[in-house]
Parts: sequence; C-alpha cells; structure tokens
Amino acid sequence: MSTGDELKDEGTKLYHDGRYEEAAAKFVEAQAVFTAANDVKSAAEAVNNRGVCWRQAAKWAEAAAAFDEARRLFQSLKDVVGEGQVVGNLAALAESQGDKDRAEQLYQEAIEIFEKTGEKQLAKDTYTALSKLRLKQRNVVGAMTALDAGLEQLDKPNLIERMARKILHSGPSGKTGS
Repeated sequence: MSTGDELKDEGTKLYHDGRYEEAAAKFVEAQAVFTAANDVKSAAEAVNNRGVCWRQAAKWAEAAAAFDEARRLFQSLKDVVGEGQVVGNLAALAESQGDKDRAEQLYQEAIEIFEKTGEKQLAKDTYTALSKLRLKQRNVVGAMTALDAGLEQLDKPNLIERMARKILHSGPSGKTGS
C-alpha cells in the first residue's frame, strides 16, 4: 500500500503529464490515506489539488465541489494561508468559466488574505494572475497597477522584476520620477 505522500507525488506527476482525471483519482486516494492518518492538512491539500486537476480537465462542477470541500477543511484548521490558496484557485476556476468579474473579486480576496498573513510570494503570484486577467479584459492600466502591486511585494526582485518596476515607475517622458 502506498503512503499519502507517494500517492500525492504520483498525482502531481500525472498532472504535469496532462493526465488530469487520473491525477484527480490519485489525489482522492491520497486524501483517504491522509484522512485515515488524521492528517487533515495534507488531506485538505489533496482535495485542493484534485480541484486544480478538475479545473484543468474543464470539469467545472467537480472542481467547484473540491474547492468548496478544501476551503471547509482549511477553515476547520484555521489555516488562513491554505484557505487563501483555495480562494485563488476558485478565482482561476471562475476565470476559466468566463466569469471575469467573479474571478477579479476572488483574486482580490486571496490577495487580502496573503497580505494579512505576510505571504509576499503568494500575494505577488496572485497579483500577477489578476494582472493577466485585466490584460485579457483590455484593462491595461488595471493590469499595470496589479503587476506593480505584485512587484512591490518582493524583498529581493530579480533583474527582470527590477526592470519591470523601473519601467512601471517611469513617467511619460521615460524618465524615472522623483
């Protein structure tokens, strides 16, 4: 019999191979093993991962049900960061379904959670997702604002991130403001 971690790793590999339904099944098995071991956090992560698989497979109802279950589990643990990750996944689900307004609302909710908990990298990643959504909506200023807010989360930006910050903070003349 496989351990929960082994099943989770198998599910992750299947996911990366684009075999989403098989991956979801592995995460169901992993959840069962984690639940039997009373490892609620790992079980919640397995459920969340299952939701991501279903979203990729365009099985919207299954994804929504998995994310709702994962959110309840993280709430029961008072794991605010885990809940924030689920909210971000719900935003991506809403975006996949074409509900851009709901997606934006959920991305903002996830950002607030990550900023309150000091999860700067997760906040930055969520701002990036929000920026991409706004760009798809042809809201260039909103996309740039979200991108800039995400970059501001970084304590040690890499070269490209520093260049992006410089470009975003330059005025219309191309010169950096004071």
